[in-house]
Amino acid sequence: MAMDENALLLGIEGMRSDSNYYAAEVLRRKLGGAEYLVTNTKENGTEQAAAQLLVATWEAIAILMRGVKTKDKIYEATPISHMFEALKPAIDHFRKKCPEFAAEFEKLHTDYGAWLRKKKKSATYVSSACDGLLHARFG
Repeated sequence: MAMDENALLLGIEGMRSDSNYYAAEVLRRKLGGAEYLVTNTKENGTEQAAAQLLVATWEAIAILMRGVKTKDKIYEATPISHMFEALKPAIDHFRKKCPEFAAEFEKLHTDYGAWLRKKKKSATYVSSACDGLLHARFG
C-alpha cells in the first residue's frame, strides 16, 4: 500500500525535528560543514557519528519516499538536493568503505532534479523549506 504524501511529509518533519538530528546539524554548521565532520576527526568519533546520523536520516527519508505516488508537496517543502550537496563530502568519505552508502538518498536527489526539470523550475529554485525557519534550524 502506498503511503499518503501528507503523512510522510509530517514524518519527515518529525525526523528532521529530532533532537539528535538537530544536534548533528548544529555541529555540522558550527564546524564548517560535512567535510570537516569526516576529515581531521577521530575515526568513529562524535563528528563522524554526527555525519552518519545526518546522512542516515536522509537515506531513511529516501526509502520511505519510494512508497509515495505523488511527491509534489514533499519536493516543494523539503530541501533534498540542498542537503545532498551539503552532505556529499561525508557520503564520499563513507563510500570508501561502503560503496553503496546513501544510494537511495542519491537516487532521491536525482529524482528531485528530474522533478525540477519536469516542473520547469530553474536550477536556482529553492524549496520553501530552505526559505523558512526549518532550514535555518535543521537543514
